[in-house]
Amino acid sequence: MRSISLIGLFVVLLQVVGLRVQAFSLLGPFSSWQTPDIGYDTVFAAFEQGGPRLRGDEYRLSTPIVTYGVDGSFAEYFGERGMQAIDDAFNVFNAITNVSAMSENLTEYPMKSDGVNPTAKVLGLLDLKTTVMAQTLASMGLTAPDRWCWSVRSRDAGPPPTYSVANFNYDPVSGRPSRYVNETLYSYVIREIFDDSGAPVLWDAREIPVDSANPTIALASMVNNAVQATGDDRLIRAVNPVGRYFTGLTRDDMGGLRYIYRPENRNYEGAPQGSVRGSGVVSNVGGNSGPTESPWTIIDGRGFIGTNVLGGGGTVRPFANLGVRGGVDKVRFIRVNLDPILRISPFPVIISYPEIVLSNGVAIRQVISRTQTVPDYVFSAADNGVSPPTPVSQVDTQLTFNNTSIGGAEGPGNIEPRGGIVFSKLGIYTLNRGNTDEEDGIPGILWSSFDGSTNAPVIYPVGTRLSDLESTLLYLRPN
Repeated sequence: MRSISLIGLFVVLLQVVGLRVQAFSLLGPFSSWQTPDIGYDTVFAAFEQGGPRLRGDEYRLSTPIVTYGVDGSFAEYFGERGMQAIDDAFNVFNAITNVSAMSENLTEYPMKSDGVNPTAKVLGLLDLKTTVMAQTLASMGLTAPDRWCWSVRSRDAGPPPTYSVANFNYDPVSGRPSRYVNETLYSYVIREIFDDSGAPVLWDAREIPVDSANPTIALASMVNNAVQATGDDRLIRAVNPVGRYFTGLTRDDMGGLRYIYRPENRNYEGAPQGSVRGSGVVSNVGGNSGPTESPWTIIDGRGFIGTNVLGGGGTVRPFANLGVRGGVDKVRFIRVNLDPILRISPFPVIISYPEIVLSNGVAIRQVISRTQTVPDYVFSAADNGVSPPTPVSQVDTQLTFNNTSIGGAEGPGNIEPRGGIVFSKLGIYTLNRGNTDEEDGIPGILWSSFDGSTNAPVIYPVGTRLSDLESTLLYLRPN
C-alpha cells in the first residue's frame, strides 16, 4: 500500500508542476542476446521487424525522398477508396514539418490521436490507413514504446532465477530513459509465459500501466503485436487493432522522429543501395527542378572552398557512399504509377537530391541519384496463407538493416527504403471450432476504412455491403 501511495503522490506532483513525461523506442535488428526465451522475436508475434535499440544505436533512412505505389492486385481488390487510404496515410507524414522546426516540448502535437469506431469493432474490421501509418513508422526506425518500456536483458535460471531488466524508452526532450508513454506511467512484473500445451516458452517483463483507465498509446504502439501475449490486460485492450483508428501521430511519435532525423544527429552511415553520383541539377520527384552549387564542392580543414575537379587533366572525386551524415530533417513520400500487370513504372523514375557528407575528414557536397523501375514501397493483395488456423491478414516486407557502425558496435546504421505490405484478399470468412455449421461460425477480421465520424465503414473488397457483414455477424443467411 505504501508503494502505491508514493506512486500516486508522484503522479500528482508531476501534474502540479506541469512536467511532460513521454518516451519513444528505437527499432533495429535483433541483437545476438535478444532471444525468444527472454521475450524477443517470440512465438506469440506473427512477425516482428526487429528489436529495441539503445539510444545512439538507432537505424534510420538516409534519404529524404521515398517513393511508393500500388500494383494491379491491390487496385482490383481495394479500388479507388483503398488507394486513397494509402495516399491519406502518407499525407500524414508529408504534412509534418521539418523536425528542426518543432518546439522544444512538442506541445503542438497531441498525446492521444486514436479512437475506436464501435461499428468497426463489433464487425471485426481493421483500418487500412492506420496499418500503413504504423508500418511506415517502423520503416523510419521506431517501434512500440509500450512493448519495450521494460525488457529482460538477461536471465539466470538459479535457483532462485535472477533477471536484469532494462528500460528501452527515451524521453524526446531530455534524452534520458523514461518509464512513461504519452504521460502513462508503466511499471512491470516478471512473468513466465506458457504456450497452449502449458509448457513455459519465455520469461518477460510484462508492462503494467499504472492507471485505473486504459493507457494512452502512440501510433508506434501498433507496430508490434507481441504485446497481445506479453502485456497487461489494459494494455492489450488499448493496442487491439480491431476497430481502432489513428488520425495522426502522437507527441511520442514526433519526439522519436525528431531524435532520429534532426540534422545535428550525425552518424556514420551509407547512402541508399543503388545510389550514384548525380549531376548538378536536382530533380526531385513531384517537385521543382533547379541548379545547385557544384555537387563536387569541398571544404577542407583550412576552410578552403573549391571544386574537386583537379586542374590540368586531374581526376574527379569518386562518389562518397559511407561517411558521416546528419539526419535528413524531413522525409517526403511520393506516389508513382505502376503498370498494373508488370508491377514496374512505365518510365524509370530518377530521384536526386543534394547532401553534404563528411568523408575522411573532408566535407563533400554532392548530389545523390537513384534510378527506379519499382518504387521503394509496393502495396499489393493476395491470399497470404494461414497462421493455423487463422488466415494471415497482412505480410510486411522484412526491413533491411545495414550496420555501418565502426568497431563492431550494434549501431547506428541504415534502413533501406524498400518494403511494402501484401494485404489479404480472402474477403469474408468465418472460423468454426469443432464440427459445427455456419450459424456457429465466428466472423473473421476484414480490411476496411473508417474513422470517428458517423459515416459507415467502407469494407473491402470493392462492392462489399455493410449488410452482408452484419448478417454474417448475426448468423442470418441472406435470401
